[in-house]
Amino acid sequence: MSNWPEGGSGRMFHLVERLADQLEESAGLPGLDALPDAPAPSPGRVVLCGMGGSAIAGDLAAPLVTGCPLSVHRDYGIPPWVGADDLVVVSSYSGDTEETLTAWEAASERACRRVALTSGGTLAAQAAAASVPLVRLPAGLPPRAALGYGLGALVRVCGAWGLLADAAGEIADAVAVLRAAASGRLSPYARAGEAVRGAGDEPSARATAELLHGRVAVIYTAGAEAHAAGLRFKAQLNENAKVPALVAPFPELDHNDLMAWEAAPEWRERFVLLILRGRSDHPALDRRVAATRAILDERFAAVREITARGDRTLARAMSLVQYGDFVSCHLADLRGVDPVPVELIARLKRALAGESDV
Repeated sequence: MSNWPEGGSGRMFHLVERLADQLEESAGLPGLDALPDAPAPSPGRVVLCGMGGSAIAGDLAAPLVTGCPLSVHRDYGIPPWVGADDLVVVSSYSGDTEETLTAWEAASERACRRVALTSGGTLAAQAAAASVPLVRLPAGLPPRAALGYGLGALVRVCGAWGLLADAAGEIADAVAVLRAAASGRLSPYARAGEAVRGAGDEPSARATAELLHGRVAVIYTAGAEAHAAGLRFKAQLNENAKVPALVAPFPELDHNDLMAWEAAPEWRERFVLLILRGRSDHPALDRRVAATRAILDERFAAVREITARGDRTLARAMSLVQYGDFVSCHLADLRGVDPVPVELIARLKRALAGESDV
């Protein structure tokens, strides 16, 4: 085990380090062995309804699913196009997420096929009462730190129902890549003093955090595997390090976001550009990324590229996720903040519940 700092910072480092373990352990989650036979007919679409760390699992799994489209709904209710032939995966780590519970009710009203992913709460009780398949996640974690369990559960459910090929193989490859990357002095996740740079030209997570200290991260993502990881990276910087961050995907960013960097030269020291690279989905994408970087290189305090690792889709996406998670923990450490509490979110929930004034 790594020699992480004391307190909440050390706890979050340890949880990130266990991401591979969570994916592996997801094979034994209660409810997976009791899944009914694959729905017949096969779903026309899969919709994962969730918020925050529960929703990101859907973004990460979407490139794997080949049997039908998988989309993610981050809002109240369910989209108007969802019908009885679709599968609605309702994911809430706590089981009490307000928006997600309305999705559960809406899916019931439309007689959609449903499955619940949760550690307990209202969602678990309602799934049990309705005899809906329920996969129970381990309780007691910050929701964002239970990603390995939630993602593993989703991938295994889709695999069991024939919606993606070789779920076990995808997870096994991701586990191997994450464990290899998170160990060793040359790991990009090494702490300061252990390694200045990671494999190839990639900065270590600590070095990236040092670049971001006092600046704002602008995260550009290239490829479907990187898009989900970029959303996760931004959210982890927000919640763990308590700092703002921006995220935009190629090629869309070249039609709008690019123009923002005609900003005054004195602004440039405030921003660091991080380009997350997944597998290129189209041969034109590599050329576009290179041309964009050439234009922007002198318009940021620093520009760094982080390339996904692994032979399979899930491994490549998760290698970027783990990198971003570690960067967020290192930045929290540098800032002297505890990454675990999310007081403004808790304050908002109390206000919405009528327990306090905002």
